[in-house]
Amino acid sequence: MKGLTTLQAEELLKKHGLNTISEQKKKSLLVKFFSQFTNFLTILLIVAALFSLLIGEVIDGVLIVSIVILNALFGLYQEAKAEGAIEALKKITITKIRVIRDGIQTEIESKFLVRGDVCFIEEGVKIPADGVIIEGMNLELNESVLTGESLPVPKSKDEEVFSGTIVSKGRGFFQINKTGMETKFGKIAQDLSVIDDSKTPLQKKLEDLTRLIGLIGIGAAIFVFIISFFRGSGYFPAFLLAISLAVAVVPEGLPAVMTITLSLGVKEMSRRKSIVRKLSAIEALGSVTLVATDKTGTLTTNKMKVSELFVDDKLYEIHNLPRLENHPFSLLVQNGIVCSTASLVYVHDHGRYDVLGDPTEGALLYLAHEVGIQTEEVRKKWVTIDENPFDSVTKRMSVVVSHQKEKLLFSKGAPESILEISNTIQKGNKAEPLTLEERKKIEDQMEKWAKKGLRVLAFSYKQLKSAQTKTDPSRSQLISTDLTFLGLVAIHDAPRPEVNEAVARAKNAGINVVMITGDNEKTAEAVGVVAGIIEEGGEILTGQQVENYSDKELLKILPRVKIFARTSPFHKHRIVKLYQELGEIVAVTGDGVNDAIALKQADVGVAMGLVGTDVARETADMVITDDNFASIINAIEEGRNIIKNLKNAIKYLLSCNITEAIALIGGLLLGFNHIFFPIQLLYINLVTDGIPALSLGFSPRNPHLMSEKPDRSMTLLKPHERKYILYLGIIGALLILISFLVFLRFTTDGIADAAAFSVLTLMQSFILIDLWLSHRSLHTNLSHLLTPVFLVAFSFPFLTQFFIVITPSIAKWFKISAVSPTTYVIFVFISSLSFIGIKLVKKVEKMQ
Repeated sequence: MKGLTTLQAEELLKKHGLNTISEQKKKSLLVKFFSQFTNFLTILLIVAALFSLLIGEVIDGVLIVSIVILNALFGLYQEAKAEGAIEALKKITITKIRVIRDGIQTEIESKFLVRGDVCFIEEGVKIPADGVIIEGMNLELNESVLTGESLPVPKSKDEEVFSGTIVSKGRGFFQINKTGMETKFGKIAQDLSVIDDSKTPLQKKLEDLTRLIGLIGIGAAIFVFIISFFRGSGYFPAFLLAISLAVAVVPEGLPAVMTITLSLGVKEMSRRKSIVRKLSAIEALGSVTLVATDKTGTLTTNKMKVSELFVDDKLYEIHNLPRLENHPFSLLVQNGIVCSTASLVYVHDHGRYDVLGDPTEGALLYLAHEVGIQTEEVRKKWVTIDENPFDSVTKRMSVVVSHQKEKLLFSKGAPESILEISNTIQKGNKAEPLTLEERKKIEDQMEKWAKKGLRVLAFSYKQLKSAQTKTDPSRSQLISTDLTFLGLVAIHDAPRPEVNEAVARAKNAGINVVMITGDNEKTAEAVGVVAGIIEEGGEILTGQQVENYSDKELLKILPRVKIFARTSPFHKHRIVKLYQELGEIVAVTGDGVNDAIALKQADVGVAMGLVGTDVARETADMVITDDNFASIINAIEEGRNIIKNLKNAIKYLLSCNITEAIALIGGLLLGFNHIFFPIQLLYINLVTDGIPALSLGFSPRNPHLMSEKPDRSMTLLKPHERKYILYLGIIGALLILISFLVFLRFTTDGIADAAAFSVLTLMQSFILIDLWLSHRSLHTNLSHLLTPVFLVAFSFPFLTQFFIVITPSIAKWFKISAVSPTTYVIFVFISSLSFIGIKLVKKVEKMQ
């Protein structure tokens, strides 16, 4: 198969465009802008502005309208950021496919496929475009995405395949005849977006919180309206003050803060090799208590290389291989070539061969290359006429190949699986009985290699009767149990150098790490000891033992076990489910088709970006682009950081809002109708609160974040955090009322109003310092306050408030008297006393 040339593909791409599905037309900017005014409180403010204009309060009316428009622009910006975050996720979630270009197999992004391209497909691959099968081996496709029918559909030569369907079994090649919107998928205009942009649990919790605060705000507003009215303020001023209080109490900035904090976090995660596919995973990530990880490629480098062989009763190292005339070795190499779906491709840019497909199979192709065999020539000579793909339950793969009149069955896989179907062993040119003594010799060699952490594969074959035609293969021959054992291969897959530190970080953060692998227990233990997951001699469970135990028995054993070996994906699903019953919040890794059930069951399903199947990636909540365990721990840390930033933003906004409400109601109870004016509250809540709250999304990472135990409850605000908000609200309100009364006693009403207004505005910057540092000590973390983002957020209220209070015309708009710069400095000093209040609150919390 030659496929298209690069030049032909480029011309077809220009003619037909990218292989993508067009998205629905988005709302216009104008429609989005006007949709910002549908909020109930916003409508009330517009009504209040109209009333102000009607009764001649032009300045009030114009300022309220200006603030509402400013808030709408802010909401528009928020919506744009949300859409941008989703679009960014779509762009970095890339699907790749193996395609034949210029006569060689290569891997490209599926969006660059064109008509006429010949693609290789195998179990777990998502069909990227419509086409026709040109070669297939036991191909079955799941077409439920189009038909709703979940049963696999067998596919043979010349049959159609459709974009979006999944290969559930077998392998083959198909030629594309339709791409993009011309596919069956495109014609029914189904949205292929793989990003879940529905509301996350965190967003729902925030909505519930906002709704609760809204009800409290409305209750407080009614209370203020009644008191204000009976104190002689009149209907409209009392109404305007009540509405202003309701607006002040409800944290309108929270949705924007959440969106921007999430988008910043997602961007940082992608930089650290973790692609979040579902925003709902972020909250769970920050609360993960247990990581169930694979071994191969996650804890190890996945750079497979054959290091030793055991064949013809002898042990060989890679630099001292037997000659091909040694019959068992020749058959073993041939087995590794034909019983494989991987390919070796020469990359001219790198001047070396790269593996397309499974790295373990690639190691066997490299072995063949080492001894001078051209793998593609062998495959052309020995035609595959039937195949059983690798199965995670049987743990082996089998093929039937033929050349002229000769026909062979090859099997390769886990040693115990191959030994199970073998009754003879190849020695020289003879097949001798596979006695208990021979089995013991093989098992001893397996154990030696396993203790070194080497991955062990076994090989067997059978000479079949005269070759049958390709169209009439005998399936029964694939499940023969009288094969001849050829030998063992030890494959070195070194543990990743950074994995030990990552496991230590996880343990320090209160996160348990367990390994769930298909490899044997000795190999798993060797890697687990190096990684720091288990101590030598620690408790290990095999898949067979998992099957033998009841759920009740396993629940007692699981807390002690660190490694599960020789497991199937079904064992993995059961283990994950039982851990969840124990109250663990589980992140689990997976790469195969059958792993999808465990990935879906987990609180955070983590798919592998390099070797994972399309099915695994689409089921997962997150994709690790480098298949590295350390990236999972980095993602958990980033999840914790996002939650920390969100909580700090909530604490900031609510403490400010509570201060406003307590001070206003306190002033009314003391007999002062206008300690605050509506325009002041609107200005603070919609203008000066916004920038500092948003800045918390950029706050520095807490170095002790991975020293804290995970929050299993996943509550939005813990009791001590709620107390922090309340205590700060009370302290802030006291400072405001005292400053108001002092200035009222020694100056005029206007300056007293300016004092209350300024202290309320400025003290929020001092609360920002504490939350920016995540309640850490100021003198040891002073350098963190020198970032541009913090300096702008901190100084913005000071600068705007300075111009308001010293400029008579602007001060008049805000119903206060202009003051001298010296008086303004006194306001700043009084506001700074809130920092002493913050320290007192933290001491009280520690005592409790």
